[in-house]
Amino acid sequence: MNYSLTLLLTGLLFYSCTPAEEYEVQDAILITNGTIISANEEGISRFIGFILMNDGKIIYAGTEKPNLFGEYQEVSGEGKFIIPGLMDSHVHLANTAGFNGALKNKYPELVEAYFEQLPKSYLYHGFTTLVDVNNYDPNLVERIRNSPLSPDIYTCGRQIQIMDDFNMEMEELSLEQRYRFPFLHDRYNREIVFPDSIDLTEHTAKRLVSEIKEEGGIGVKFAYEDEASGLKVSWAKPSIGVMNELALEANSRNLPLLLHAPSLEGHRNGLAAGVNIFAHGLWNWTDNFEEEFTNLVLTSAHREVLTQIAEKQVGYQLTFRAITGEQDLIDGDFIIDENLDHVYPQAYLDLLKGEEGAWGRKKILDRGPRLEKNNPSFYHAMLGSNDSEEEMWKNLYILYKTRLNETAKFLSDEQANFILGSDTPAMNMFTNPPGYNGFLEMKHMFDAGIPIESIFRAATFNNAQAFHLQDKYGSVEMGKKANLLILNSNPLESIDAYNDIDVVILHGKIIERENLSASNIQ
Repeated sequence: MNYSLTLLLTGLLFYSCTPAEEYEVQDAILITNGTIISANEEGISRFIGFILMNDGKIIYAGTEKPNLFGEYQEVSGEGKFIIPGLMDSHVHLANTAGFNGALKNKYPELVEAYFEQLPKSYLYHGFTTLVDVNNYDPNLVERIRNSPLSPDIYTCGRQIQIMDDFNMEMEELSLEQRYRFPFLHDRYNREIVFPDSIDLTEHTAKRLVSEIKEEGGIGVKFAYEDEASGLKVSWAKPSIGVMNELALEANSRNLPLLLHAPSLEGHRNGLAAGVNIFAHGLWNWTDNFEEEFTNLVLTSAHREVLTQIAEKQVGYQLTFRAITGEQDLIDGDFIIDENLDHVYPQAYLDLLKGEEGAWGRKKILDRGPRLEKNNPSFYHAMLGSNDSEEEMWKNLYILYKTRLNETAKFLSDEQANFILGSDTPAMNMFTNPPGYNGFLEMKHMFDAGIPIESIFRAATFNNAQAFHLQDKYGSVEMGKKANLLILNSNPLESIDAYNDIDVVILHGKIIERENLSASNIQ
């Protein structure tokens, strides 16, 4: 479906024009004469109207002013734009942006300040709903959820892993640790042999997905990495069979299966297995590094897979910021972005600006020797004619971003089902600032040529629908949660409107944006 402006309805799309109804309310809020922008399965509507909120829900939205009895506050929306609160469906709340383990141990008071501010940073940038796709610290996530001001938080539980997979290799788990891990047994892989002491009936898709559901998870996260990532494969890759079992088990419990798979092979196998959401865009295009590494034009193989993803309306998170966040670390100018003042407490930000805060950049530059040893073809394809490794990394991220731009534009032309996920904060990078990173992700999508209407849908209704939350979020409709944004400018005309927020409405309560800024911390 084409969601261009020419198809926007200037009248009422979702709401009847029946005479105004009467409501008896207590402590309600009525927004009057605002331009309401909303989306559903049919398209996007835009009309001047009224929104009535009571007990944390929208109880009326329409063009006629309702007749009210009881106590209520009237808020003028004239000249403003009212939209659903935004949703970021790829965050890692337990990660500490800008701090590695050493810094967390050395400065516990700064870590405490970071997590105190964290939920407000998301709200400051309009994100009223979050999905943590790999909740490995339930207690911390629950603490954030119970903050006085916090977005609505959902999780996918702990990421499911097969024995000897990529993550186990990267974490260098011992064999004993791996056997104790709640891994998924890939019964299609005959090369991995288990001792008799391991009860493989405890490691089935049915068992693991059931546990995620029982713990309140709303999705299942899985990963597929191959040699296109630049590392020589020394780990087990999941079979299509086990991924299909996982997808079937998840879907039988109304849970989408998300797949980390930024390569052509991963996309193709995930598509064949029936995954519901690709949790990263396609930036690893080839493992033929010597001949094809610098290719920036989608091949017929890439186009075929992407076309099928669009036709099947599989959810698609581009996650530009997983790549451009590292690019910003290498470039070095991101730290002076004034928007960071609203995200990080001042003492925290001061440390990031110093030598200790430069660990992330150094970590990237130190990858070269390991890559040269493990995969010389990849390393030398990266190095090319570059004069230095620093220049090499800069050019690599430009290449990856260009590939993502090509992927995004092709999928957009095919009317793909984009959903907004920012991967915040990937690798604990301070260049993935909570909340602001989501806005930057939207800007990357816009710069890649995705229509502004599609970005609106990706951040609202599409995201809610992908996680089966459309009965609560994603549009301005009666019965849904009263999580809204009042913007000073039109998000269907400028992407910068998403950083021009007047007030945030959370569960029917109005919050002045400036009260959510980290600059208020004494």
